[in-house]
Amino acid sequence: MRWICCAGLLLCLTLFEVQAQKISFSEKRSSSLTYVKGADFEGVVFSKDFAFPFLSDDVVEKRFTPTEREIECAELLLLKEIKSVNSLQKNQGGDKGPIIHDNLKSFVRQYFGYYTSAGEKVVYISFLLKANYKSLSKEVPNWLKGAVLVLNGGSNYWQVQANLNKSSLFGLDINGIDQSPLR
Repeated sequence: MRWICCAGLLLCLTLFEVQAQKISFSEKRSSSLTYVKGADFEGVVFSKDFAFPFLSDDVVEKRFTPTEREIECAELLLLKEIKSVNSLQKNQGGDKGPIIHDNLKSFVRQYFGYYTSAGEKVVYISFLLKANYKSLSKEVPNWLKGAVLVLNGGSNYWQVQANLNKSSLFGLDINGIDQSPLR
């Protein structure tokens, strides 16, 4: 009986997690950009034809446009694995920025899809701290217009990749901190 209760609770928690990662709204913004929003995340999906500024040329040639289902899978992987992948907490906390696994809702995402040389599907996700992109006017934030590349900034800006075939996260990269002296 105790085992059945534990199994039931685990099933409920898993269903809640999966539901929290569902896309509830999407809107095609252009031929290469689609805005997506879920209960705990929002971001923009770039089509396979969008110029991909972050990875090598050989990867750029093997692109795909992530589907809503693939974004939901990547978000679920993120929820399940980011704390262990982020165990070192490099460039996080205090004036370096938030501890990322404790603040996932604080970031907007940019999603790019590509195939590995082995043919596996990977979603590259770039994270940008929402608070840095609040607009006082009705102007569309730049993260919704194109790929954003930020140097430094600590954990306000970071990236990770989700291998959909292996159901795993890899390549966590948290931006550095500018250590140059003030002039």
